[in-house]
Formats: sequence, structure tokens, C-alpha cells
Amino acid sequence: MNIVRANPEQLFEYGPFTVRRQRSGEALSPLVSVDLMTLKLDARIPMQLHRDEEVFTYLWRGSMRHQDSNGESTSLSAKRVMLVNAGDGVQYEESVPLYEAELLQAVIRPAERGGEGMTQVLERDQGIMANGWTELAGPETSDAPLELRQDAYIYDALLERGHTLEVPSLPGFVAYITVLEGVIRIGEERLSRGDAISGVDDSLEIVGDRDANLICFLVKPDSAA
Repeated sequence: MNIVRANPEQLFEYGPFTVRRQRSGEALSPLVSVDLMTLKLDARIPMQLHRDEEVFTYLWRGSMRHQDSNGESTSLSAKRVMLVNAGDGVQYEESVPLYEAELLQAVIRPAERGGEGMTQVLERDQGIMANGWTELAGPETSDAPLELRQDAYIYDALLERGHTLEVPSLPGFVAYITVLEGVIRIGEERLSRGDAISGVDDSLEIVGDRDANLICFLVKPDSAA
């Protein structure tokens, strides 16, 4: 197992922004970065150009506004997940006009460069499912609601205290699990907010020590562009 512990060296604070950056390492090279972010009220990330990357945005608390260069605005929350396939180029800005937001934003390298830029939104009226994994995103050939241009899958779960989950697995894929909040145990290891783990033995279960919000990336290590 490879464990990434939350520590002060990962933390960047500037004005209304607090960002904890995780890097999964060369073994999971398509997963470029995973940022756990807290954006205070009135925080704003100015209009930027994104190209040749898949940007996955997941809020578990609060709300955020996403606005593209055409003026189209989308509100994101725990019930609305976004995936931007940047391709040849997409410009957008993000802001927090109503409530402080806690979110995960991950960048995945696409299998091929270029292609039409596209923004996808998954709406879930019931929010996150308790004690079971929900598939949020997957390759274009899969049945996942959000389409990634890469051999990768993304799942979420709310693991309640005393309950267990199996680690998602597929032949040739490696799971990278990050704890958004709460506390879990895997084998002898205890992980809490901001920690992440990969290379978990499929025989081990995830146990909820406290109610925990989890995201799992299932990545094929040799699928980098």
C-alpha cells in the first residue's frame, strides 16, 4: 500500500483559498493531480484556458458557480458534479457567490490530445449514496454518466460508521482512494481527512471509523498519452 498523508507541506493558503494538493505518483501517471479545496465566500478563480486535460469537479459542501467564456453559467453543489473535457481548448472561471465551498478538483490526462471541448454535468437529486460506491465517470466506451477520454473511472461513497466497503477493482487498474472527511480503516492503517491510499490489496475492506466521504479513482497505469 502507498499512503499519502495530509501534512502542512501540501497546504497552500492565499486569501479566500485553501488548497491541499495530492500527487498520485508516476505509477498512476494519467491522474495528474488531486486538489482538496476550501473556497470562502466571494472567492473567484479568474477566466483561464484549459487544454488537453479532463477536469473533474466535486463539491461535498456548499456551492460554486462555473461560467464559461460564452457566458453560460452552471451552479455546482453536492448534487451536481461536473467534468470538463478541455480538448482543443475551453475557457472558464469559477466563483463562490453564496456559500463557502469544500470541493475536490482532479486533473486527468486524456489518452489523446485535441478534440472538441465539452462540459458535462451530472445531477443527482438524492445526493451521495450511503455505504455503496456510485460510478460517476468512466471511459467513453463505458456506461458511466460522465465520459472520460481516458481509461479511468471515478466513484464516490458515504461510508457510515461501523459499515464496510470493498475497494473498487478491475483487471489492470489501480485504485486511488482519497478521504474528503471522516475517518476510515484499511487493514492496520487509519486514514482521515486529506489522506489518500493506493495499491490496496483487494482482499482488504474499508471500515468506517467515523462517517466518511470518499472518492475513488480507478486508473490504468499504462494509459498515459
